[in-house]
Amino acid sequence: MQYGNQSRQDLWDVYGTVRCKCEVEGVLPNVTVTLILPPNGSPLQDILVHPCVTSMDSSILTASSVDDCDGSAFSGPYKFPFSPPLESFTLCSYTSQVPVPPILGSYQLKEEENHLRVSVTLKLHESVKNSFEFCEAHLPFFNRDQIGVADVKVNSGQLDISKEKNLLVWSLGQRFPKSREVTMDGKISFNGPTPGPTDPLCTDLTAYIKLCFKVPDMTLSGCCVDQHSVQVYSSAKPRIVTSRELQSEEYFIWNSTGTAPVSSGDMML
Repeated sequence: MQYGNQSRQDLWDVYGTVRCKCEVEGVLPNVTVTLILPPNGSPLQDILVHPCVTSMDSSILTASSVDDCDGSAFSGPYKFPFSPPLESFTLCSYTSQVPVPPILGSYQLKEEENHLRVSVTLKLHESVKNSFEFCEAHLPFFNRDQIGVADVKVNSGQLDISKEKNLLVWSLGQRFPKSREVTMDGKISFNGPTPGPTDPLCTDLTAYIKLCFKVPDMTLSGCCVDQHSVQVYSSAKPRIVTSRELQSEEYFIWNSTGTAPVSSGDMML
């Protein structure tokens, strides 16, 4: 949740999951997977494990995001011994205290005569890999007539306008430009023949951008599976394949010239 307003503190939560699929021969095989962090990575917190995990260090399970960050939190390595089920399963989930969101955004929407002036800047943080599977910014407009004319320009990517849905979809493709910054600017009039979609929350200048993206081979926490320390107690030699991805779920940038909910719990989305 980014507000673009000095009187409102931006809020973000980072959630991670580790999913496994084990195809191991033998009766009740035992597997141990170890998660590691980079040297300055934030400790994992609020860890929940699958019932198949047979034992865990108590200091791992008691680390909570509500605890005081006094530097004494357990920072790994995190070992998970388990007897795997046959199907794919979530080995564990966790939270992480990441100091900055991956994409910083500014959104300004202003009334000007018979149209809205829209201005957007998105900047990819330097710590995030500039290689996306997809990246889109959705700009919906509620409680207005249907879009009539949209004279909007972007300096990168492709802009699609759905007049029926009163929606702008900005496809940024698989890379930000070398500057890591993209902009949108223009004006939109709402004089179409039919009313657009309604929403009880987004009235007047209360509006948002929703970002949807996926970055392969990366996590914000830096957490990854240590392939060399995976232990499989079975007669067959295992083939170990790991992958990582960073993906948005609820990622909103609010119009800084309008009102916005206090927290994500007030959004009713």
